[in-house]
Amino acid sequence: MVDENGMTAKTGEFLGVGGRHTTALSRIAIAAALSAGLVGCASNPGSGPSDAAIVENADTKIDSIEGYRLIELTAATVAPYRVRTTEDRPGGSGAETQARVRLAPGDAMRIVIAEGREGGLFAPLTAGGTNFPNVRVDSTGSISLPYVGRVAVKGLDTPEVEARVREKLKGVSVEPQVYVELVANRNNSVLVSGEVKAPIRVSMLDGPMTVIDAVAKAGGLTKSPLQSDAVIRHGTSVRRIPMERVQSGSNPTLSPGDTLTIEARFRGFNAIGAVKQPGQLEFNKANPTVMDGLAQAQWLNDDAANPTGVFLFRMDEPHGYRDDTGKWHPANMIFRIDMRKPESLFIAQTVALKPGDTLYVTTAPSYEWIKLIKPIAITMTTLRTAVSLSSGVTDLAP
Repeated sequence: MVDENGMTAKTGEFLGVGGRHTTALSRIAIAAALSAGLVGCASNPGSGPSDAAIVENADTKIDSIEGYRLIELTAATVAPYRVRTTEDRPGGSGAETQARVRLAPGDAMRIVIAEGREGGLFAPLTAGGTNFPNVRVDSTGSISLPYVGRVAVKGLDTPEVEARVREKLKGVSVEPQVYVELVANRNNSVLVSGEVKAPIRVSMLDGPMTVIDAVAKAGGLTKSPLQSDAVIRHGTSVRRIPMERVQSGSNPTLSPGDTLTIEARFRGFNAIGAVKQPGQLEFNKANPTVMDGLAQAQWLNDDAANPTGVFLFRMDEPHGYRDDTGKWHPANMIFRIDMRKPESLFIAQTVALKPGDTLYVTTAPSYEWIKLIKPIAITMTTLRTAVSLSSGVTDLAP
């Protein structure tokens, strides 16, 4: 039976115009809200593992790629992981003495020949002698001079060339004086290339040369020393030195024929999770600490971060674990810092942050709960609006 208001006597359902439809919408709204809740639980967004997941799987499969050790960083455990500050080393301009320069094809010399009196083949010493400004060593390793002829000079240094030319002039010139100056020596040079402003071949005729000397002659670095390596190649020998160490005093002397290449090499860390500036960040100082890394990431996100869940992930940490003999073995490590403890601020300033490390800050449980109920609340609000609109249509019906 249905009364005049459209209500059934049995169920109390509203069966006026749109009545059955309105009740159906209400039921759909409830079902949709429950479904949204279930979906929210299954696909709740997050930036990484939870605190519980990290702790639960620690110290398992240490010898495999997916295994790791978890260490709570405290005053008692921090010692092996302290930052090691690079000490400044005494520098210098290079070697104390210059190596003897041996001539090779392509080298050029200025040769001055003078005689002891006027009227000879060459100008007298009082007039400055006869100048040959650009005498080049040919492909056979020889030079050619007027009244001297061909002289084999390959492998000789400048005093030996002077003696050989004088020997050639015996019986031809009166008391000859010979002076030889090397003006171009391709074989006594260093090629500088890579991340420098002006790649160049640098002559070493002015004296010993270090890496810093060569880089300065090439106009300086194009990248930060923290992100650059000096690679020195000589034959089959290759030596790589971070430019930060070079500038701290480990400034090697280059040898003739070296190739110096400045290569870019990323040194930085990853910041993920509940930090204000997540991403891959370059080191902005030598020997950074965890505190430096958090500062670069602009600290924890106040609205989302869990200060007890600050983690540092590191692969192949040399001080991974000790065997029964006390020997250290490498392992993947996760370090945990509870930033609610005041002493943790000091600990974070002593723990080294190494290239390739990942700083991960977990989200707070309350923030996770908000993310969980947010889609349910949005769904309920949307469906309630739809039901209200439907009721409005019913009220307007004749």
